[in-house]
Amino acid sequence: SSVAPPVHLRTHTIEQPEVMASSLQALTLLGLGLVSSAENVTAASSEGATCPGSIEIEGYGTVALTNAYWNVPGERAGDVEVINGTVVPYIKGRTYFSVPKSCSQGDYHSQNYTGLPLLGKRLRYTTDMSGAGCGCNAALYLTSMRQSPGVSQCSDYYCDANNVCGERCAEIDLQEANMYAWHSTLHLLDDGSGIGAGYGGGGAGWNNNRDWTREDYGPGARCIDTNQPVQVEIGFPVDGNGRLTAMTTRLTQPWRIGCTELCTEVGFSYWFNGRDGIAELTAALAAGMTPIVSYWSHDNMLWLDGKGADGLGGCERDDASACPSSVKFYDFLLGEPRRPSCLRC
Repeated sequence: SSVAPPVHLRTHTIEQPEVMASSLQALTLLGLGLVSSAENVTAASSEGATCPGSIEIEGYGTVALTNAYWNVPGERAGDVEVINGTVVPYIKGRTYFSVPKSCSQGDYHSQNYTGLPLLGKRLRYTTDMSGAGCGCNAALYLTSMRQSPGVSQCSDYYCDANNVCGERCAEIDLQEANMYAWHSTLHLLDDGSGIGAGYGGGGAGWNNNRDWTREDYGPGARCIDTNQPVQVEIGFPVDGNGRLTAMTTRLTQPWRIGCTELCTEVGFSYWFNGRDGIAELTAALAAGMTPIVSYWSHDNMLWLDGKGADGLGGCERDDASACPSSVKFYDFLLGEPRRPSCLRC
């Protein structure tokens, strides 16, 4: 794709009380190591930032969506639409859940991003990835964007654990998925690999997650048939001290007969470079993390969906050109946590 001209940033100090509170929270998370930047908290302005509309999260309320202008530095992002309450990302599209009525054409403010209170809660939603095969990645994830003080090289405060736009922060992937693979992953800000659960992927000499099989999950599979929409529940249960105990993932298709669900958990123990990952992610969730929807493709995504060393993954090769133009996310609900009672069928 052609490289877009550089965005001209306008930065200024923000003095409103609520923004000062957000700045203080950002500095707190810097101290905890949940975001990584030494920049001041500022507002970024970018030509083309778009506001596709709002959606309802049952049990929480209205959230606006704010679309990214840059996919990666120098490469324009794709579009994301809201159609009858459904979030529809197109290839290279990325959108951020935001405070109602906060999206302003062309402007980005970190404190406008939603800090969804998910610690001790669960998020339910439905995704339709039909047609999104090998080399496609339909993603819904959380990062500490609201607290990130760095504007980032994408000019919108975007941060993640893989430093895509030059700013690192804690990241929790609720799903990175297509019809042949599903991964739910916890990341500290400097752990691009993280620890995860689900199914699919690998390479020469290594395998990615194998909690399920291709007979359980995939097109025409007996439990979760990815030709159809999938209802997802991601939970963040806590112990008596308010500490995260795991991230739970439950996929269901209750309209089908027979095996209709798959479950897994990750995060009982997570240590990275001598640090307690669960303690850090407990703090990130307690501060409120921003949900992000994105959809992208690549001819080398076998880490996600490849067969792996054991040959048990779903994809022999990836073909980004075969990915459909869009996927869907809808029917969001924020509720009380529950540990999945199901086992692999």
